[in-house]
Amino acid sequence: MTSQLHPLAGRYLDAIYELPDELRARRDLDDELAAHMTGGLQLCIRGFWRIGKTTLMRGVLQRACERTGGAAFVLDLRDPEREDGAPPSVEVVLQRVAAKVDEFLGRVGAAGLKAEVQRPLQVLGELAAPLFVGFDELIALTPLGAEGMARVIDALLDVPKNVKVVLVCHRHRDADALFEEKVVSRPAISDEELVTLVQTPANALGVSFENEALGALAEISGNRPWELFSLCAVLASRLPPDFKGAITPAQCDELVNLDLLGESDEGRALLDHHLRALVTAMSAEERTVVELLSAGKEGEASEAAIAQLEAAGFVVATDAGYAVNGALFEFVSRGLVEGAISVSVE
Repeated sequence: MTSQLHPLAGRYLDAIYELPDELRARRDLDDELAAHMTGGLQLCIRGFWRIGKTTLMRGVLQRACERTGGAAFVLDLRDPEREDGAPPSVEVVLQRVAAKVDEFLGRVGAAGLKAEVQRPLQVLGELAAPLFVGFDELIALTPLGAEGMARVIDALLDVPKNVKVVLVCHRHRDADALFEEKVVSRPAISDEELVTLVQTPANALGVSFENEALGALAEISGNRPWELFSLCAVLASRLPPDFKGAITPAQCDELVNLDLLGESDEGRALLDHHLRALVTAMSAEERTVVELLSAGKEGEASEAAIAQLEAAGFVVATDAGYAVNGALFEFVSRGLVEGAISVSVE
């Protein structure tokens, strides 16, 4: 890999971490969820890793504020004092929430009000305005155990009438049972959205993807946004720095290669993401479905697990039955089944 990268690689990398507004192909979904929120509902956005949950949350909060003239703030529940992000106790989490509320009160000119640690959002009822709060990375609470997580969630949802909350949580076998009531998940993107996400950054720099190349990207990534941007970033990083013109399907097809992806941080993160989804986020029944499909084997599969995976975009219905969605995800799953890949989970 050369030291000087094509500038398109940087644009795709930026999109992985903070999707710019011109690429928000799902603004209609932001508006739909914001309408539910301003209509009186709390929201829970739950799904597999790296499907755009945080971006969706921020879009929903922005649209909710635009609809009402209200204000919003966000708190990442990962503990910044600990390397693993895991908070040591329920009390520490609630103290961080109370401190964030106090910071917000000071910012809006209500520093005389103070949050109560055990019910940190209740004080926001003293403000005569619609308020919206996003809590990200609820999965960080898993070390607290089911009882501890439940206590925190109860406190986060203990709000006055003018406050509405969005909770964001990864799918995880140890936490799923706590997030079954209100789930919002839409990881797969349409063909039209894929064209927008891939071509908009490329066209701005004199680069375009041939239609067959777009199809190859869709087939490799399973039309999941984070995977798509990661693959595009890896591909762009291998282009000559002054490259302009069309990208061919052959350049995309070569990305389905574990050795190649392992040469870059983004590629390794992509592989780690798929392994994490298989090993920690899926239930035993869901993982069995994926393993059977990726290995082309016959076996008993739970209909409920198939339905969950289909809704999450990891499995698609075909004329012959079902298939794993995304050649790279299928490749990683098959590697686990056949023993070519081994993982350990602490």
